[in-house]
Amino acid sequence: MNRLKRSFSTVLCVLLTVLAAGFILPIEGEAATGRAVRAPIRAPITPPRAGTPAAAPQAFASGAGTQGNPFVIRTAAQLSAFAASVSGGESYAGIFIRLGSNIDLRNVAWAPIGVHDRDGVTNPFSGTFYGAGFTIYNMGAGNDARSPGGPLFGALNGAAIERVNLQFVNVNGDDNVGGLVGFKSRSTLRNSLVSGTVRGRFAVGGIVGSSVEGFLENCNFSGIVEGDSGVGGMVGAVDRTAIRFGNIIAQVNGSIDVGGFVGGVLEGTIIQSTANDTSVNGDLNVGGFVGNMINGGMVDRSTFNGQVRGNAYVGGIVGAMTSGFIVGNTVAGSVKGRTHTGGIVGDLVYGEVRRCVSTASVNGMTYIGGLVGRMSGGDLRNNANHGDVSGGRAVGGLIGNFDGWDPTFSLTLNRNTGPVRGHFNTGPLVGLVRSEE
Repeated sequence: MNRLKRSFSTVLCVLLTVLAAGFILPIEGEAATGRAVRAPIRAPITPPRAGTPAAAPQAFASGAGTQGNPFVIRTAAQLSAFAASVSGGESYAGIFIRLGSNIDLRNVAWAPIGVHDRDGVTNPFSGTFYGAGFTIYNMGAGNDARSPGGPLFGALNGAAIERVNLQFVNVNGDDNVGGLVGFKSRSTLRNSLVSGTVRGRFAVGGIVGSSVEGFLENCNFSGIVEGDSGVGGMVGAVDRTAIRFGNIIAQVNGSIDVGGFVGGVLEGTIIQSTANDTSVNGDLNVGGFVGNMINGGMVDRSTFNGQVRGNAYVGGIVGAMTSGFIVGNTVAGSVKGRTHTGGIVGDLVYGEVRRCVSTASVNGMTYIGGLVGRMSGGDLRNNANHGDVSGGRAVGGLIGNFDGWDPTFSLTLNRNTGPVRGHFNTGPLVGLVRSEE
């Protein structure tokens, strides 16, 4: 099998839209797989402009732009005029804007609020936008193949988005594609909901395409997300971003770095979140919550219930993990891959997995484990597998292939109660203790 993979950090370079190539660093312990990461490059951000905006009067029905008297948008024409103003360079830093009614974009060729593209054009929204409980319907329905419908916000920098509801979206794009936001930096999203279909190539998410710093809290997505690399039901690619109390019911399809919540995590956390009735499908680095977790990250007290399918590095929580923490999570449903497949993690290099429980059925060919498919480092403590585990070679109730030191050192108080079936190197706890070399 060709294991050369375009990793999440490559997606990170795309999401930050920096054309200069970074140097390649091999992940320690992964020379045999060919997995590599590109050194993260921070994107230059256009500073927001403060002061009273010079937007055309038709952008707002009323208001003064203050917190007590925000600008109000009531019609599709006003929303489009506001979008054109931001994309033209008005950041609205320090300005407050809210919806004043439901808006239907069925007959509107939608262009996003703000611009962030690979050529370095960055005109973000930097103010505060309240949905105020109103709903925007059918975003993208009025677009065609010549001008596909993008996110509501193309770019955010230092912005706050609250209570925005988008129903029946049809979003299509290339890089940094999300239902609500394409690219966001140092911004917060709270209490928002998106339903519909989101499609792109790199860094594609149901809510946000790419997020650098900031928070998503109590955000929900239901629908379909499809892309190539860095594809997630909530966010495509994450760098220093926290997600709390998120919920998805989704079908997530991609190729590399595909996750129910996030495609790729570089220093990010997912806390007390839920993926129900969710299907995650990809090729390499495929996880119920995260496809690829590098350089630290955490999935904490979260629940996945659904199906995860991939070729290699497939896990009920995380597909491929090189560092970070997975704590107090549960997995139900099924996890299926060809190799390096586990009920919690497909491939664990470093990091800790604690107090996690899997009842999912886990099935594959080589390196198949109830908790971890292949483990070459890290620590497992107080975890349990209660699901069926079956495969061909190196099949274990806890770990399929333990490629490291004495496994008892890293298997403190873990247990398996599920049946284990395999053809070669099969065990109730560990299938094979040896190096891949």
